[in-house]
Amino acid sequence: MIKTAKPDQPALTTEDFLRHPDVTACISQLKNKFGENFENLFISDTLDDYGHQYVNLVQKGGGVLGVSLVGYTYILEQAGIRFLRMAGTSAGAINTSLIVVIGKKEEPKSEKILKHLCDLNFFDLVDGPPVIRWLIRNFITNKKFETNLKEFFDGLLIWLIALVCLDMIMISFRAMEWARILLPVCVALTIIHLIAMGAFILYLNHLFRSLRQSGHGVNPGNFFFEWMKKIMDENGVSTVTALNEKASAIPHLNVRNPATQNADTLAGDITIITSELVSENKVEFPKMANLFRERVDDLHPAHFVRASMSIPIFFESHVIDNIDTSSESIRNAWQEHFGDDQEIPAIARFIDGGMLSNFPINIFYNPRVVEPRLPSWGIDLEDEDPSRQDNKTEIAPWSFTIYLGKLFNTIRYYYDKDFLIKNNVFKKGIGKIPLFEFNWLNFFVSDQEKLKMFIRGAQAACDFLMSFDWPKYQQDRIQMKITLDKSTKTDPIKQPAAAHPA
Repeated sequence: MIKTAKPDQPALTTEDFLRHPDVTACISQLKNKFGENFENLFISDTLDDYGHQYVNLVQKGGGVLGVSLVGYTYILEQAGIRFLRMAGTSAGAINTSLIVVIGKKEEPKSEKILKHLCDLNFFDLVDGPPVIRWLIRNFITNKKFETNLKEFFDGLLIWLIALVCLDMIMISFRAMEWARILLPVCVALTIIHLIAMGAFILYLNHLFRSLRQSGHGVNPGNFFFEWMKKIMDENGVSTVTALNEKASAIPHLNVRNPATQNADTLAGDITIITSELVSENKVEFPKMANLFRERVDDLHPAHFVRASMSIPIFFESHVIDNIDTSSESIRNAWQEHFGDDQEIPAIARFIDGGMLSNFPINIFYNPRVVEPRLPSWGIDLEDEDPSRQDNKTEIAPWSFTIYLGKLFNTIRYYYDKDFLIKNNVFKKGIGKIPLFEFNWLNFFVSDQEKLKMFIRGAQAACDFLMSFDWPKYQQDRIQMKITLDKSTKTDPIKQPAAAHPA
């Protein structure tokens, strides 16, 4: 495995991350406030017999920025926090899946996940043709590359015009000896230039044809799929059944207020969000795996994560084919999830779940709950500098990359933003990691940049825990339910009856 570090810079180990002074300072700060064993930290009414407190957790998508998610969850685990229900999209789906499949629910996972990331050369995830890898590297790492590329194409055209003009001049003066000598040379240069341009255009046409045939993505994503599959297999999760068993396997749980609460209806699960293009639907895996197979265990769970992280254009859309459209169970599944009018595709094509829901905290919303027994938390990746105003005015020039970024962000944030506007209390459970100086598509990220992102996640988790007020959050959730009940003229339900209430 090729490391991202230079030969004179040894690859970082997990100890370099976990023992970094900025990370250990976060843990010390929390212990100073909440006690050496975090005995004064109260963030949930749900605990196991080991004293771990449980929360629901959603993790936002954001490409390579997902390294910071591991730093965030590492601090939470060090503070004795564990995760009951989990959801994520794209990079968030990766960390979510790894937390679920590695070890038992009561065990810390982030250190093991960090080891996998330390061993991974992120550039291996860019597994397209060499010219594509070269273009992507330069587009991301060279700020002037877009301008240089334009100047290159302008230069080709200018040279062609100049050579043609020179040919015309030589023809006009062909009566002179010097013109007769130079004319064949000029014509030869023009022909060579035209052949080179023609070959270049043919190669571009070949790339675009390949792009269409491969689901409009420049990287197959095969390396990532095999990487995720290997980790899952090593942890005994090779089927959908095994994934569900790992997600739902919880230790014995207790509640702080047994007079008004109980832990009987609590259960763990996992939700991975992706977008299916043929039927134009948001798909939640593994819950909706029965849409595509009669025997869901015929699908490896790595398919779900690969489908969720299929960044449009950057990665090929992920395909699940050979769907038995004549199967009664599959037809019933489509009807149950999407209604009678939904046509069942024989081939499903998935792109990044973030195109429809990049921060699916609504997954944890249960309108039947009055008194929440544990909070629903989210980890938000802030990749835009809030202090910058130059791209927020009408007259500011936007590059093509900025335009595409704004386009994707508008689509992928709207649905989740709408939920948070209508259910404002959930914002109090969201921690934000400021990452505006990092490029979420920079798969050429160095070890030092990985370390910085990990530290940034750890610091954000520390700040969140220092300020989170569980009693206030709980009361605000109760008040929100009462207000909603009054507005809809329904009677509040004191004890939730849903399968997975919070």
